[in-house]
Amino acid sequence: MDRNESKAPLVLMEQVIMVLVFALVAALCIQAFVLARTLSVRMTDRDRAMNVSQTLAETVKACGGDTEEVREKLGGETDGERLLFFYDGEWKASDQADASFLMVFEKEEGTGFCKNGRITVSDASGEQEISSLHIAWQGEKADE
Repeated sequence: MDRNESKAPLVLMEQVIMVLVFALVAALCIQAFVLARTLSVRMTDRDRAMNVSQTLAETVKACGGDTEEVREKLGGETDGERLLFFYDGEWKASDQADASFLMVFEKEEGTGFCKNGRITVSDASGEQEISSLHIAWQGEKADE
C-alpha cells in the first residue's frame, strides 16, 4: 500500500456528512420553534378569551340575566336572543368589520330559579372555537 495516498477525499466526505447532519438538526429546531410560537399564540388567545368570558359572565350574573342591561353595560350587539361582542387582534372591542374574534352569549333553558347560559368565543368567522363557558345564575322568578 502506498503511504503517499492523499486523505483529502475522506476528510471532505466526513465534512459533507457533518454539514448534512447539522442541516437536518437545524431544520428540526426551526420546526420546534415554529410550533412553540404557534402554541404560545393559541394559548395567549385562549387566556384572553377566558378573561373576556369571565367578565361577561360576572356582568350577566350581576344583571340577573337581563341581556339588554348587559348590552348597555358592555356594549355589543343583539342578534335575536344572542349577544354578540367583537374584538380585534389585540382583544380590544371592535366593530364587526375589523373583528378577529367573536364572543356570543346565549341563554339556555333553566329550571325554577336557576337560569343557564353559554358564552362561546371563536374566531371572527365563528368556525374555530377558542373557549366555551357554561354559566348559571339565580333568577328573581321561577318562570322568568
